[in-house]
Amino acid sequence: MNISFDNRKYAMRLTEAGMSPALADIHVEMTADVMRALQALDSRLQRTDDKLAVLKAELEAKIADTRTEIIKWVVSVGILQSSLIAALLLRLT
Repeated sequence: MNISFDNRKYAMRLTEAGMSPALADIHVEMTADVMRALQALDSRLQRTDDKLAVLKAELEAKIADTRTEIIKWVVSVGILQSSLIAALLLRLT
């Protein structure tokens, strides 16, 4: 968020509206401070969003790896179970 803020124009509009120049200057300073604070917050938010995107990608990769490992285990256990059942049936006959 990059907001252009013209201090002089803002102060001039306030004085034209009837505000005293001293009060208009204070108002301009405070408004500029708020604008700077908002820009700093926006920058922090952008960095946080970037970090979250990286964490999301890492988490998705770990989930995919875990899914692969679970499939391997299920297949292995299925083969072992089938082998045991076949061995038991051969022994019984």
